[in-house]
Amino acid sequence: MTDVYVVGTGMTRFANHGPGVGIPLAAEASVAAMRDAGITFTDIDILYAGAANPNSPRGVFVARELGLTGLPVQHVSNASATGLAAVHEAITAIEAGRADVALVTGYDSPDTDVSSQDVIAAEGHHPPAVSFALWARERMAQYGTGPEHLAMVAAKNWNYARTNPFAARQASEPVTVERVLASRMVADPFTSMMCTPWGEGAAAVVLCSESALKRFDAARAVRVAASAFQSDRFGPNQVLEGAIVGPPQLTKSTVDNALNAADVKLDDVDIVQLHDAFAIEEIIYYELLGLCEPGQAEKLLEAGAFGPGSRAKFGLPEVSTDGGLIGRGHPGGPTGTAQIWETVRRLREPDGDRVGLCHLLGGGSICIVQVYQRNE
Repeated sequence: MTDVYVVGTGMTRFANHGPGVGIPLAAEASVAAMRDAGITFTDIDILYAGAANPNSPRGVFVARELGLTGLPVQHVSNASATGLAAVHEAITAIEAGRADVALVTGYDSPDTDVSSQDVIAAEGHHPPAVSFALWARERMAQYGTGPEHLAMVAAKNWNYARTNPFAARQASEPVTVERVLASRMVADPFTSMMCTPWGEGAAAVVLCSESALKRFDAARAVRVAASAFQSDRFGPNQVLEGAIVGPPQLTKSTVDNALNAADVKLDDVDIVQLHDAFAIEEIIYYELLGLCEPGQAEKLLEAGAFGPGSRAKFGLPEVSTDGGLIGRGHPGGPTGTAQIWETVRRLREPDGDRVGLCHLLGGGSICIVQVYQRNE
């Protein structure tokens, strides 16, 4: 089975672009990724287009914007995990020998002005802020988590976003815990700065097989070490956290499968991008990913872990280094491909990180964890 490499990435700014711009956003990100790889659309064997919003344009219309080449086009939709799901499909196609070069474009911008509440109602969920606020309250009662710990996560991610030119939230000055706590209350204990913003955007990735790598700059390539993909599993004593996030075991087992497939230890991981739509999620996923024991995340946050310098000081990875869903934004379709954009950026830096991990869940629930390695 061939190794798979990321050889190009591209993004647009995540922002309130408004409805009806899905195709130009997807095209902009796709062209940027192909330019980064040094190719054109005629070099692409297969296109996977990922859009979470059912009112965003279908992938075939993105392909028509890029050029009528006759290539296969597959539209992928898997809620918040859509981007990583589309990349997983591209990896599978390349490993199977059905393509040497694949383009994955994640995007979301509805063709019509559809409110977030309409989408939530169609999927049968409670408003996410309410559901996750209840989850936060449960942890507060169990472990003594305070609003200040949620604010520590949010401030860290807002400050990471300040260095990301494509992030939806770009504060003009460093964000403090106090500022986060003082922002508008959304669903107690969440303030607005602890929650991901709604918006639109696109991010794209070019992947290739090992045999095709000679057509690219191998020194800039990043190897896909593993892609693990699971859904809920019914069993005795199963603990459900609701229709949005699934059982805790879902993340635990998916990350274990990914690390085992990559032959990588968790201690080897330098950076992590995870599903932090609300600050409580990042705290809980520290533990479910195995970065710390249950109930220990708050103490580590107080000491400054998971932010800049975390690897050197604590032996723990930096988390949500592009701002995460809270700072960078979470349009849905491009969220996973934006995680890869950031991971590749960090792994390409001279004397930089060597192993990165991306994690997302899709409502229902499914979980995807991918491991990326510097090509050395």
